[in-house]
Amino acid sequence: MKIICRLLFTAAAAVFLLLTLNGCSASSSATAEEVYDAIDTAFHGQYGHGPVPASPIEVDGAALQEKFHLSEEMVDGYKGEIAGMMTNCDMLLVVKAKDGQLDAVRSALNEALQDQKDAFLWYAVMDNPERLEAAKVVTEGDFAALLLVGISPDDPDAQPDFSSDVALAEEAFRQAAG
Repeated sequence: MKIICRLLFTAAAAVFLLLTLNGCSASSSATAEEVYDAIDTAFHGQYGHGPVPASPIEVDGAALQEKFHLSEEMVDGYKGEIAGMMTNCDMLLVVKAKDGQLDAVRSALNEALQDQKDAFLWYAVMDNPERLEAAKVVTEGDFAALLLVGISPDDPDAQPDFSSDVALAEEAFRQAAG
Protein backbone atom coordinates (compact mmCIF):
# COMPACT_ATOMS: atom_id res chain seq x y z
CA MET A 1 0.00 0.00 0.00
CA LYS A 2 2.84 2.39 0.86
CA ILE A 3 4.46 1.67 -2.50
CA ILE A 4 1.26 2.48 -4.39
CA CYS A 5 0.84 5.75 -2.44
CA ARG A 6 4.46 6.72 -3.15
CA LEU A 7 4.04 5.92 -6.86
CA LEU A 8 0.83 7.96 -7.04
CA PHE A 9 2.44 10.85 -5.17
CA THR A 10 5.52 10.73 -7.41
CA ALA A 11 3.38 10.62 -10.55
CA ALA A 12 1.23 13.52 -9.34
CA ALA A 13 4.33 15.55 -8.48
CA ALA A 14 5.82 14.85 -11.92
CA VAL A 15 2.61 15.94 -13.69
CA PHE A 16 2.44 19.08 -11.54
CA LEU A 17 6.07 19.89 -12.33
CA LEU A 18 5.53 19.43 -16.06
CA LEU A 19 2.43 21.61 -16.03
CA THR A 20 4.20 24.29 -14.01
CA LEU A 21 7.24 24.33 -16.28
CA ASN A 22 5.06 24.42 -19.38
CA GLY A 23 3.07 27.34 -17.97
CA CYS A 24 6.29 29.28 -17.31
CA SER A 25 7.57 28.85 -20.82
CA ALA A 26 8.40 32.12 -22.58
CA SER A 27 7.40 30.65 -25.92
CA SER A 28 3.83 30.41 -27.11
CA SER A 29 2.28 28.39 -29.88
CA ALA A 30 -0.07 31.30 -30.65
CA THR A 31 0.48 33.45 -33.73
CA ALA A 32 0.52 37.23 -33.89
CA GLU A 33 -2.68 37.03 -35.93
CA GLU A 34 -4.42 35.02 -33.19
CA VAL A 35 -3.30 37.45 -30.49
CA TYR A 36 -4.42 40.45 -32.56
CA ASP A 37 -7.75 38.75 -33.28
CA ALA A 38 -8.28 38.23 -29.52
CA ILE A 39 -7.94 41.99 -28.99
CA ASP A 40 -10.25 42.66 -31.93
CA THR A 41 -12.82 40.24 -30.51
CA ALA A 42 -12.68 41.96 -27.11
CA PHE A 43 -13.40 45.32 -28.74
CA HIS A 44 -16.21 43.88 -30.86
CA GLY A 45 -17.74 42.47 -27.68
CA GLN A 46 -17.46 45.80 -25.87
CA TYR A 47 -18.24 48.26 -28.68
CA GLY A 48 -19.49 46.36 -31.71
CA HIS A 49 -16.43 47.25 -33.81
CA GLY A 50 -12.66 46.85 -33.76
CA PRO A 51 -10.08 48.81 -31.77
CA VAL A 52 -9.12 51.11 -34.69
CA PRO A 53 -12.48 52.41 -35.92
CA ALA A 54 -11.24 55.39 -37.99
CA SER A 55 -10.91 53.88 -41.49
CA PRO A 56 -8.36 51.21 -40.45
CA ILE A 57 -5.52 50.28 -42.78
CA GLU A 58 -3.75 46.94 -42.39
CA VAL A 59 -0.06 47.12 -41.51
CA ASP A 60 2.04 45.71 -44.35
CA GLY A 61 5.78 45.16 -44.72
CA ALA A 62 6.43 48.76 -45.76
CA ALA A 63 4.51 50.19 -42.79
CA LEU A 64 6.20 47.69 -40.48
CA GLN A 65 9.57 49.11 -41.47
CA GLU A 66 8.72 52.78 -41.99
CA LYS A 67 6.19 53.41 -39.23
CA PHE A 68 7.23 50.83 -36.64
CA HIS A 69 11.01 50.62 -37.27
CA LEU A 70 10.87 46.82 -37.55
CA SER A 71 12.38 44.54 -40.17
CA GLU A 72 11.05 41.18 -41.30
CA GLU A 73 14.25 39.64 -39.86
CA MET A 74 13.17 40.67 -36.34
CA VAL A 75 9.71 39.13 -36.39
CA ASP A 76 8.14 35.70 -36.78
CA GLY A 77 4.80 37.30 -37.51
CA TYR A 78 2.75 40.43 -37.06
CA LYS A 79 -0.70 41.85 -37.51
CA GLY A 80 -1.89 45.37 -37.02
CA GLU A 81 -3.92 48.33 -38.14
CA ILE A 82 -3.37 52.05 -38.21
CA ALA A 83 -6.00 54.76 -38.53
CA GLY A 84 -6.56 55.68 -42.14
CA MET A 85 -7.60 59.19 -41.23
CA MET A 86 -4.67 61.57 -41.05
CA THR A 87 -6.27 63.34 -38.06
CA ASN A 88 -6.36 60.19 -35.88
CA CYS A 89 -3.36 58.64 -34.13
CA ASP A 90 -4.78 55.15 -33.43
CA MET A 91 -2.55 52.17 -34.10
CA LEU A 92 -2.50 48.62 -32.86
CA LEU A 93 0.31 46.24 -33.74
CA VAL A 94 1.01 42.77 -32.34
CA VAL A 95 4.41 41.26 -33.10
CA LYS A 96 5.78 37.81 -32.40
CA ALA A 97 9.51 38.40 -32.07
CA LYS A 98 12.14 35.99 -33.30
CA ASP A 99 14.38 34.42 -30.68
CA GLY A 100 16.61 37.05 -29.10
CA GLN A 101 14.76 39.96 -30.73
CA LEU A 102 12.13 40.85 -28.11
CA ASP A 103 14.12 43.74 -26.61
CA ALA A 104 14.81 45.20 -30.06
CA VAL A 105 11.13 44.85 -31.00
CA ARG A 106 10.04 46.52 -27.75
CA SER A 107 12.48 49.37 -28.36
CA ALA A 108 11.24 49.84 -31.94
CA LEU A 109 7.61 49.94 -30.79
CA ASN A 110 8.47 52.51 -28.12
CA GLU A 111 10.14 54.58 -30.82
CA ALA A 112 7.01 54.30 -32.98
CA LEU A 113 4.88 55.41 -30.02
CA GLN A 114 7.15 58.41 -29.47
CA ASP A 115 6.86 59.25 -33.18
CA GLN A 116 3.07 59.29 -32.82
CA LYS A 117 3.34 61.53 -29.76
CA ASP A 118 5.61 63.91 -31.65
CA ALA A 119 3.21 63.99 -34.60
CA PHE A 120 -0.15 64.16 -32.80
CA LEU A 121 0.23 65.46 -29.25
CA TRP A 122 -0.20 69.04 -30.39
CA TYR A 123 -3.15 68.09 -32.59
CA ALA A 124 -6.04 68.04 -30.13
CA VAL A 125 -8.76 66.66 -32.41
CA MET A 126 -10.35 63.22 -32.14
CA ASP A 127 -9.08 63.06 -28.54
CA ASN A 128 -5.50 62.45 -29.71
CA PRO A 129 -3.76 63.80 -26.57
CA GLU A 130 -5.86 61.56 -24.32
CA ARG A 131 -5.26 58.53 -26.58
CA LEU A 132 -1.52 59.14 -26.52
CA GLU A 133 -1.53 59.56 -22.74
CA ALA A 134 -3.12 56.12 -22.26
CA ALA A 135 -1.07 54.32 -24.94
CA LYS A 136 1.62 51.81 -24.06
CA VAL A 137 3.90 49.07 -25.32
CA VAL A 138 3.48 45.69 -23.61
CA THR A 139 5.21 42.32 -23.82
CA GLU A 140 4.25 38.78 -22.93
CA GLY A 141 6.46 35.79 -23.76
CA ASP A 142 7.63 36.18 -27.37
CA PHE A 143 5.06 38.90 -28.11
CA ALA A 144 5.10 42.67 -28.04
CA ALA A 145 2.28 45.05 -28.83
CA LEU A 146 1.81 48.76 -29.31
CA LEU A 147 -1.60 49.62 -27.85
CA LEU A 148 -2.66 53.05 -29.06
CA VAL A 149 -6.41 52.57 -29.02
CA GLY A 150 -9.48 54.25 -27.64
CA ILE A 151 -13.13 54.63 -28.45
CA SER A 152 -14.31 58.22 -27.98
CA PRO A 153 -17.36 58.74 -25.78
CA ASP A 154 -20.66 59.41 -27.53
CA ASP A 155 -21.19 62.52 -25.42
CA PRO A 156 -18.98 65.28 -26.89
CA ASP A 157 -18.89 67.03 -23.50
CA ALA A 158 -17.61 63.94 -21.67
CA GLN A 159 -13.95 63.90 -20.69
CA PRO A 160 -12.34 61.04 -22.63
CA ASP A 161 -10.32 58.47 -20.71
CA PHE A 162 -8.87 55.70 -22.81
CA SER A 163 -7.11 53.82 -20.01
CA SER A 164 -9.96 51.29 -19.83
CA ASP A 165 -9.70 50.65 -23.60
CA VAL A 166 -5.95 50.13 -23.35
CA ALA A 167 -6.54 47.85 -20.34
CA LEU A 168 -9.10 45.86 -22.38
CA ALA A 169 -6.56 45.46 -25.19
CA GLU A 170 -3.79 44.55 -22.75
CA GLU A 171 -5.88 41.93 -20.96
CA ALA A 172 -6.87 40.26 -24.25
CA PHE A 173 -3.24 40.45 -25.41
CA ARG A 174 -1.87 38.81 -22.26
CA GLN A 175 -4.50 36.06 -22.25
CA ALA A 176 -3.92 35.17 -25.90
CA ALA A 177 -0.12 35.50 -25.82
CA GLY A 178 0.41 33.74 -22.51
